[in-house]
Amino acid sequence: MKRLLIVDDEPFIVNGLYEYMLLGSGLELDVYKAFSGDEAMEWLQRTKMDIVISDIRMPAMSGLQLLEQIRKRWPHCKVILLTGYNEFDYVYQAIRYDGVRYMLKTEGYDKLLELVRSAVAEIDEARKSEDLVATAQRQMKLALPIMQKDMLLAILRGERYTSEQRASQFRQLGLSLDGEREVFLILGRLDCTDRAEGAFRVKMAVERYMGSAYEAAFLTGEDAMLVWIVQPAIGGEADNENEEGDGVVPQLKGNLELALEMCEETFGLSVHFIVDGQSVSWDRAAGRYAALRTECGSLPDIGGRGSIIEYSSAKPSRPVALESETLESAVRQIKRMDLLGSFLESGRKDEFLELLEELLQSAEQATESRLLHAALSIYYPLSLLLLSHIHAWRMEERMNEVDGIHTQAIRDPALSPNQAAGSFRFIAPLLFEWRQNAQISHAHSAISHVQDYLLANLDKDLSLVRLAEVSRLNPSYLSRLFKQVTGVNLNVYIQEARLDKAMELLRDSEFKVYEIARLVGYEYAPYFTKIFKKHVGMNPQEYRDRHSNNVNKL
Repeated sequence: MKRLLIVDDEPFIVNGLYEYMLLGSGLELDVYKAFSGDEAMEWLQRTKMDIVISDIRMPAMSGLQLLEQIRKRWPHCKVILLTGYNEFDYVYQAIRYDGVRYMLKTEGYDKLLELVRSAVAEIDEARKSEDLVATAQRQMKLALPIMQKDMLLAILRGERYTSEQRASQFRQLGLSLDGEREVFLILGRLDCTDRAEGAFRVKMAVERYMGSAYEAAFLTGEDAMLVWIVQPAIGGEADNENEEGDGVVPQLKGNLELALEMCEETFGLSVHFIVDGQSVSWDRAAGRYAALRTECGSLPDIGGRGSIIEYSSAKPSRPVALESETLESAVRQIKRMDLLGSFLESGRKDEFLELLEELLQSAEQATESRLLHAALSIYYPLSLLLLSHIHAWRMEERMNEVDGIHTQAIRDPALSPNQAAGSFRFIAPLLFEWRQNAQISHAHSAISHVQDYLLANLDKDLSLVRLAEVSRLNPSYLSRLFKQVTGVNLNVYIQEARLDKAMELLRDSEFKVYEIARLVGYEYAPYFTKIFKKHVGMNPQEYRDRHSNNVNKL
């Protein structure tokens, strides 16, 4: 809905145009009135206007002075200036501005409606214009590296995508990686002061020696760790090597050795590389990334020289293998707590519960292996996450209604580690249910407040902008929320409330019709009469007479 402001120092012109634009234009408009340039400025300071219709000649602030202020505040606003026959010097000044139209006051409503429709069409078209699309494409191109990094980091942090989703995202982001084929991970630790410049130089060196045999994506991960996600180019020499990496990994290490020499001898940079000894599926990449990060962070600095290490996932024999595998899994899952928290805050229930289940299974595995410290290292961060969310959303009373066994296990998992996983599974879905109920309650409370306000202030300003200020909601959001909660358009609700009050006053008071019009928010009595007749089927006096006859008959 476009916002239209009508400005003129003659009330009968303003009220007449207001009535016409609301009732006769056939356009979805949110219409406002101002009786001077200063009053118009008050509206323009409060909210964005899409179209302004203004008289040119007004005392204190002329239409041209108002136009200059509009251009400063809302440069995309369309302006229609109403002029007299002898004001063409003003018109000449006005038409220098883009988006400004003018018309003679004698040309009538049809001409004005034509200009308003034209302005609305221009506003709609501007949102789809080639210039806007071209600008968006340019900005998209500039943002592409950041978006690529965010996508790949999300995968490395454990966010799940189907192969179709990955393929679609990779295409949109211009990534040459295949969303279905396995990948090799390479991490680098750079020891220098200016890490941004150093990372760029290392990237150049690696790309130079990696050549066209590989498709690779580079990003800077947590702790300024350098990360390459690599796939042999389809049809290339490396693509024909053993899938486990028997031929690929030595070639990767050889290329990195050349890059390392360049970094040390040309750039004076010391870099430690760790290469995954085997390929991994996209779904398992997060686990491998966590393990490689741990290994890479512990590589020693030997005399200021870099190093290249191959990571082996081979596990020693039992029982050490069980403990090592369980602890590694626990560490990996802990690193995914941030992702779990983002799912919870954004209300992504299915993704939250899926990741939570993975964490709980890891904790249960640790408990079964009698590695209680590993299990608690998962349970306690989970407890903190859930309890902080419960506090933030004021769910403590709801939590107190839950069985004490579950609340105890959530608040202190060490007291009943065997019960903890079941309690987390029980409580987690309730958080989303409680939160949804709280949001619904908040929405109903906000709309109820708006309804109370407007019913108590029917004779005052009940514009969408004013009600948005009262409710502290964005105007467009308030309009949508009101319709969602009540099932009625806000403007319709206000009009019906005003007419209901008017009928009550016509039945039960001795106020004159024009006085009742003002009491229910209609400054222009003829406009009130027209609205009343349209919706009630008779004019206000006829309604009062008929009601009086009915009363007399009783």
